[in-house]
Amino acid sequence: MSLFSPIVPALLWLIFLLCLILICIYYRLLFFTGLCCALSLWLWQVQQHQLHIAQLLGLSDPWLKGQVVSIRQQDQDFSRFLWQINEGPQQGYLLRLRWQDAPELLGQGQHWWFKVRCKAVRAPANPGSVHIEANAYVVGIIGNCVVKDALLLDANWDHRQQLYQRLQQKIGELPSFSLITAFTLGERPFSDELWLGLQATALGHLISISGFHIGLLFGWVYGLMLWFAKLHINLLWCRKAAPFVAFTAAWYYSLLAGFAIPTLRALLALALAVYLMQQHRRLSYSQSWILVCGFLLLLNPLWVMSISFWLTLYAVALIFLFVWSYPLTDRTYWSVLKHGLKFQAVMTLLMSAPTLLFFHGIAPLALLSNLIFVPWCSLLVIPYLLIALLLELVLPAEMLWHWQLADLLLSPLQHWLMAGASMDYWWLLPAQTVFSAFCMALLLLALFFLPAVMPRLRIALLLLPFVVLLWPKIAQWQLHLIDVGQGTAVLLQKGDRGLLYDVGPVYGSFNATEAYVLPYLHYQGIRQLDYLVLSHADTDHTGAFAEVLKAYPKVQLIADFETGFSQRPCVSLPANYLDAELWAFRSAHQLQEGNDSSCVLAIKTAGWQTLLTGDIGHSVEAELLIDQPNLTTDLLLLGHHGSKSSSQLNFLNSLQPLLALNSAAANNAYGHPSSEVLGRLALLQIPLLNTAEQGAVRIEMTEQQLHIWPYRQQPLPFWLQKQ
Repeated sequence: MSLFSPIVPALLWLIFLLCLILICIYYRLLFFTGLCCALSLWLWQVQQHQLHIAQLLGLSDPWLKGQVVSIRQQDQDFSRFLWQINEGPQQGYLLRLRWQDAPELLGQGQHWWFKVRCKAVRAPANPGSVHIEANAYVVGIIGNCVVKDALLLDANWDHRQQLYQRLQQKIGELPSFSLITAFTLGERPFSDELWLGLQATALGHLISISGFHIGLLFGWVYGLMLWFAKLHINLLWCRKAAPFVAFTAAWYYSLLAGFAIPTLRALLALALAVYLMQQHRRLSYSQSWILVCGFLLLLNPLWVMSISFWLTLYAVALIFLFVWSYPLTDRTYWSVLKHGLKFQAVMTLLMSAPTLLFFHGIAPLALLSNLIFVPWCSLLVIPYLLIALLLELVLPAEMLWHWQLADLLLSPLQHWLMAGASMDYWWLLPAQTVFSAFCMALLLLALFFLPAVMPRLRIALLLLPFVVLLWPKIAQWQLHLIDVGQGTAVLLQKGDRGLLYDVGPVYGSFNATEAYVLPYLHYQGIRQLDYLVLSHADTDHTGAFAEVLKAYPKVQLIADFETGFSQRPCVSLPANYLDAELWAFRSAHQLQEGNDSSCVLAIKTAGWQTLLTGDIGHSVEAELLIDQPNLTTDLLLLGHHGSKSSSQLNFLNSLQPLLALNSAAANNAYGHPSSEVLGRLALLQIPLLNTAEQGAVRIEMTEQQLHIWPYRQQPLPFWLQKQ
């Protein structure tokens, strides 16, 4: 429901569901009763979330009382952190705050009065990138706000902030400091190389504190308590207390992780398991899985919008299925080792389907990485790090040996991740649909869990999904207007090759090139980027273009201003690119830099003409018409993001585009696209697609017609955009 509903259902739908619940109860249809209850709770929570957003945005710079609930992240100019409202109608909801020149004492656990100026949670929407608005529903964030004034009520840091600050000051210089904080506190101050290493080795699940870590600690403490009970008759009480002590340890670990959503889900599942243990009830694997799923969704139906939620359920289902299909009957060392190898192989291959669906690639090192480092971290690293954290609380402040030993234990993982980052150990594959990923998962499941077939046939079936994925497909020309906020990035694609026009903006420590453009190129399966055209020197167009050069080292850089890299001028673009025709224009009467120095690019593909105009103003538009009096176009990217100084009436009337495109941020401070430009387009009856409303726009060109897919109008829930 949450993934495919085109709009938010009205109140009448809630009444309809309540009636269905009564009917199902009357006829004792328990499954459908539970389903309707979950849908009703989901709908009620969504409506409450939207109601509180509307109330918050209706206030003019309100004073709100609340508590800092995350460790702050420091940018060049702003501190960013999550803040929970403690009083008023929005009590319990979160705000994502930015505070310029925040005091050094700001930390998690403090209570403040804040005067805030808020906007709705709104971010660029692109396939292949994090869906910020869906995440806001899952987490409970109702606004992005800036702190205008503040009054401190309680300066005390909470336990987690104190530990983080203590570790940062004490061992911040250790090479594995970021890994230590990731395993112990859930904070990941990783470098770009370390993130690449996690992707290349498929060990991201091991670094993020999740149900795996919480369950592991529960199992270690539970087993330790049972071992104590065997030591002496006076310790028999440890057997009865074991579930509660283990659950308390899991709760404390979740506290250290900031009660992240994956840890909360694990705690709820463990609480259910402890209750069943106390009631002396045993459930089958399927019953346990279904009960946990239903329990979690009834407690928070909005979790269905979380990718990690579905990945967790899928992984747990695979574990149950493996244990049921391959029970460990022989407990000799060699049999246990073979069983572990088979488990890792099955999990790695079966998790490849959702990996392809959500992350659009495969890490060939995944199996080897998991075979080595899952046991290493499970048996040594995680238990020792938690012991070291306890030692930190009791040892003198100057003692370092326990953290130096932790650094030694983590050094193999650190070196493995850095080695993975330095080499091309991530294979990009074309983006998959839900249906294709589902079919692949079913085929792999059948391969491992249906009755045994001939080994050769098993190998053939195993290779079949990857043959289908890698089978060459008919390449069509596509034009992509990537949603980068207040900036420009346009991709011309045919097959796995492409030309990129601008790379989006960079603001302070944030750049859209890494956040949106590169993930989009990966999602579309661009293996070879032939040309990178930078229209002009403004940072909302050049972004972090060096990252594109790094990701595609064979790309030819096209720019008319000094970049510090090997480059060629705009007019040197070839007349033919694959089977497309290119033509470039740059004003001969403008300065070396500035909006009017933009490189204008005309592209003819499959009989359709596209014109990309950069930020040119009315004077260069007139110059362009004089130079090319017969110029027309089918697709026009509005100049300067729809500014009133561009896209003049005579220019639009001469070009007669079938469709106008515009790249601008929602609620931007410049008012783009301007009302004047919107009026000109309306007068000439030219339809407009603007990234602020439509998100990324993909246009497939055939000789017969244009196929247009605005991302925000796709089933990925369109109602999330109705803010």
